[in-house]
Amino acid sequence: MDKIPLLSEDLLKELDLLFPHRCPSLALTDREIWFKAGQRAVVDFLLAIKTEADENILAEGD
Repeated sequence: MDKIPLLSEDLLKELDLLFPHRCPSLALTDREIWFKAGQRAVVDFLLAIKTEADENILAEGD
């Protein structure tokens, strides 16, 4: 995978607010549930990338 550009803390916080972890509503269709799950999966992926990058920066400083 190509290197992902730096992720800003502000961007990740906003995405986390826009697409929070939550239980699906019974009023949603299966398609809507999977769509929302996909949105959140992208946010989780980006948060993991940011955490890994931050840990690597700290490890390099030792």
